[in-house]
Amino acid sequence: MTETPNFTTDFAVENQNDRQNDDQPAKSVRTMARVALSLSFFAFIIPIGVAAIVVAHMAKRRLEWGDGREMDDAMVRAASWIAYIQLALALFITIFFWSLFQTAIGLGRDPMVRQAMHPVDINRTLDPAGARDAEQTALTQVNQLIAIEEQYRRHREHGDYACRIDQLIFMGPETASAAQKQQFGIQLYESPYMFRLSNCNPVSRGMTSAAFVLTAVPHPVRMPEKSLIYCADQTGLVREVRGGTSLDCLQNGEPAQ
Repeated sequence: MTETPNFTTDFAVENQNDRQNDDQPAKSVRTMARVALSLSFFAFIIPIGVAAIVVAHMAKRRLEWGDGREMDDAMVRAASWIAYIQLALALFITIFFWSLFQTAIGLGRDPMVRQAMHPVDINRTLDPAGARDAEQTALTQVNQLIAIEEQYRRHREHGDYACRIDQLIFMGPETASAAQKQQFGIQLYESPYMFRLSNCNPVSRGMTSAAFVLTAVPHPVRMPEKSLIYCADQTGLVREVRGGTSLDCLQNGEPAQ
């Protein structure tokens, strides 16, 4: 007995398979849309935000090809907007706080701010260790002032020297920035040594050649007794004497160590 083919059943099965095959791209797009939407809520984390945008664009491209449904398109659009907005805010906040951080670093390096935040007690007597450090610092500053004097003279038409410490501070070391010059002036002001220029230039007291005398005398309140006194002149030789006066240094000082 010959079996009659059931064309109705075969057609229904085939039609069902076709619908299942048609639904596969739509399911794929829906999955991508859901993933993009889920990631978009964490887009403030920049790598996740970038991933959300990439997945959303991939899903959008698939939708343009005819895959997916209207609901999928709405999810993709929502994911894109949420990701872009959060990512933009995250970048703005990152740049804002980075700028604040850089500004704080710049202020921390500003000598005036540092002075305000860390004021020096100019009435406190230094301990022996601090006094030794102050002596070495004062010797360095004397040498710096001598170098600036020579620099000042090179820029003067008549080859004369500066007669005031503030003139040397204003000129500053040759390669120093404005902030470094300002810092140098503050260091001299805060120093437990008193710096003084005298006997400078040929006009004064009938001198026949440009000259100057620079002295650095310890402040009696801040430095202990018998601290080093420094003195120098246009020759560039720095001399020192322990205790006494600046005149003792000029007359009997030994070359500074």
